[in-house]
Amino acid sequence: MIRARLLVGLLAAGLFLLLLGPLRAFAQRRGWRTGRGAAPWFQRLACAALGVTVVVHGRPAAGARLIVANHVSWLDVPVLGSIEPMTFLAKKEVGAPALGGRLARLQGIIFVDRGRRRCIPAVNAEMARTMAAGEPVVLFAEATTSDGNRILPFRSSHFEAIRAAARTAGATVIQPVFLDYSRAVGLPVGRRDRPLFAWYGDTTFMPHFKRFVAIGPTRCDVHYGPPIAVSAGTGRKVLARWTEAQVRALAGAARAGNWPILADAGSS
Repeated sequence: MIRARLLVGLLAAGLFLLLLGPLRAFAQRRGWRTGRGAAPWFQRLACAALGVTVVVHGRPAAGARLIVANHVSWLDVPVLGSIEPMTFLAKKEVGAPALGGRLARLQGIIFVDRGRRRCIPAVNAEMARTMAAGEPVVLFAEATTSDGNRILPFRSSHFEAIRAAARTAGATVIQPVFLDYSRAVGLPVGRRDRPLFAWYGDTTFMPHFKRFVAIGPTRCDVHYGPPIAVSAGTGRKVLARWTEAQVRALAGAARAGNWPILADAGSS
């Protein structure tokens, strides 16, 4: 069964690249939005092949938007990408593997070299343009993955992008999101089990991939929190603190079974 699912995933990747890849790549080079809806369908096939059921709580906001989520694993990209068209901010190393890099680019991705801080203004400008054009951008503000049990402090550098978008697009928001790999083979996932899903530390991809596939069917709950209104005058560090507080609140409520959170988020 597992091998069959993985075979379907590989076939889906191949068909996506063969049939829709050239059209999507051409549209991206021309700045067109044609083919945006293809990526979520591909990610849904990928999730099905991996045995991941995605359950969404809350709903995406409208308008120019920065999605800020906790970061657990490479699985976060297909999980989030299966919900709606979106562009991800990612380390430049993600674009290196032949197949993985092509898929990442077709999904919609902005690369950042975390070793060169001088590139951050240019990256933020590209993020702002993308959001102003109507495409949400995903920021994993921890800048690395964790063991799944904790949320690391948020870095504020790329919150400058949503401030820049606010100057050109008007109404802009940050949408906090909490990813919770909550069940495996129908059973609740507890504190001791979460590191099985997390890809962190020195773990390389293939050992983690094999370990994850061996777990069996998995459920990931995606909790969309109330959007945080942004103005160009709100400092990036303030926005980072507000957003981190909201993601932590989402995590606490989700794990306590107190969803949805109806309290207002911070606003400018």
